[in-house]
Amino acid sequence: MGSCMALGLIGAGARVAAIDLNRDRLEKLAEKASQLGGEGCLLSLLADITRVEECEKVIAEAMTKFGKIHALANNAGIGMQTIRANYMNEPVRFWEVDPERWQRIMDVNWKGAFLMARSVAPHLIRQGSGRIINVTTSLDTMYRTCYTPYGMSKAALEAATASWAKDLENTGVTVNVLVPGGPTNTTFIPEAAPLDRKSLIQPQVMVAPICWLVSDASEGFTGCRFVASLWDTKVAPDEAAKKASSQAAWQQVTSKAVWPGAR
Repeated sequence: MGSCMALGLIGAGARVAAIDLNRDRLEKLAEKASQLGGEGCLLSLLADITRVEECEKVIAEAMTKFGKIHALANNAGIGMQTIRANYMNEPVRFWEVDPERWQRIMDVNWKGAFLMARSVAPHLIRQGSGRIINVTTSLDTMYRTCYTPYGMSKAALEAATASWAKDLENTGVTVNVLVPGGPTNTTFIPEAAPLDRKSLIQPQVMVAPICWLVSDASEGFTGCRFVASLWDTKVAPDEAAKKASSQAAWQQVTSKAVWPGAR
């Protein structure tokens, strides 16, 4: 999904900094990007987003290269296949999860997103505008059986989106969620999974909404979740956005505790 979004943004005229731990993947993306947007449209950064100093370094490098950062897409993630390669055929109960592998998923999916957002937020606030887009997952995946800790890592990021959006009120910086809307044809789904890959959501569905979310047109939207599979490319983007959006973290269906003095 990250490659599709990066190339989609470049195709729309953006310049993109792509971060990965996998050099081969970055090189393949760079080759496609140069063919699409020409030299200089992509900054490839090899980094571990679970380390605060590396997050701060890549933000600094992107600022040096481009002069400004307008948006952060927190798409980096690892899935249940890192717990057990054939997890769909042999489900993993939570007590069977190796603690070190549990920690790695939480670090990449949740801590990494926090560290990247933490590193970029001051720059966005100073310039008075910016976008943070967090890729989470569907609600039922968050509490699905045998999905520890992937579901929980994304639930944490979903809750963070609603909270960060409030922290950033009146700064010009928005925070939203973008999800594909169901099982997606990526490496998160093992090759041997009992699924027809043609029936899965294709990662290209993320392109239209991400392009809209990083644009000025999305200015009035914050603390929302957008479902890419519900995005209707046959209507105007603003109309498609309204139809595909709801409140992040399902705030509309939760009871609210009363905090004395809280706003």
